[in-house]
Amino acid sequence: MSSLSIKNLTKRYDDLTVVNSVSLEVGQGEFVSLLGPSGCGKTTILRMIAGLLDPSGGQILFGDQDVTRLPPNKRNIGLVFQSYALFPHLTVHENVAFGLRRQKVSGRELDMRVGEALERVRLGQHGARYPRQLSGGQQQRVALARSIAPRPSILLFDEPLSNLDAQLREEMQIEIKRLQAELKITSLFVTHDQHEAMSLSDRICLMSGGDIQQFASPEDVYFRPANGFVSGFVGSPNKLSGQVRGGRVALAHGVELDLDRPLTEGMAVSVTLRQEDIHLVPGAEGPLAGTISLRIFEGAHVQYVIALGQGIEVLARVNSRGPLANLVPGTQVALDIAPDRIFVAQAEGVA
Repeated sequence: MSSLSIKNLTKRYDDLTVVNSVSLEVGQGEFVSLLGPSGCGKTTILRMIAGLLDPSGGQILFGDQDVTRLPPNKRNIGLVFQSYALFPHLTVHENVAFGLRRQKVSGRELDMRVGEALERVRLGQHGARYPRQLSGGQQQRVALARSIAPRPSILLFDEPLSNLDAQLREEMQIEIKRLQAELKITSLFVTHDQHEAMSLSDRICLMSGGDIQQFASPEDVYFRPANGFVSGFVGSPNKLSGQVRGGRVALAHGVELDLDRPLTEGMAVSVTLRQEDIHLVPGAEGPLAGTISLRIFEGAHVQYVIALGQGIEVLARVNSRGPLANLVPGTQVALDIAPDRIFVAQAEGVA
């Protein structure tokens, strides 16, 4: 196992810069997610680390070894693909053995290591089956077993759960978390799904437009966003705009929000309010009073659409077993939001 470092990594296509001089460190045995919207550069970074794309500039190191110009087969990586990439004509055993055979492993050692990898993903009795005889979740576990059997120093995941349904995704998140905790392989996981990143990662590298916006623990990314882009991307946000007036944020039609710190008078700002940070007070009045226009049952939660003044709507989410779960449309409510849960940034957004 090794640590992973990328230094000033850049990828350009003619005049288009896809990755803009990105640097980050992944410690030995650490699990880091590259998170962001489509086109932010996260998959391009992973493909450069894997050796599938040549960087336009910068350096990639596994521990102290510079691998920037090494071919993929010389990098000792495990790569788990979105599409599983299993050979349909080979058994599960032979799929897992594929990388080991390329390493010239054979005989009893090969069988032992294939069996060990399959046991780790709880498929020890499935070696004689073919991929077509397995469920999607089982096929993904075979892909995991194949990636760990050669004992890589770095494990790379390219959105491996996006083809699974919701229940299988949750099961595979637990499987990956358990496996990584047991093996302590340095891992980089690419995803656009914030729930996956939050639940799996030691740290999250949140990207936009080829740049890192925040690289921190899941708790810091969620509770202490570095800028307007982060606060607007993570969680379930309401996005509003306004202007700083008299130490508060003035929205349209007289609606105002408190601030937990001073900002420049007259500055145009974007405001992010997470749905789960809005506490509803039925029947109350005040500057943040409104009327429930829709109630949406979501299982574990109930979502309310609340009309504030003219033209401003916000969404709030409450526990479906809590005391506020059965408010009906037309109910007047006031919004109680702690100032430190109101994220405000200059209107330009990304720092």
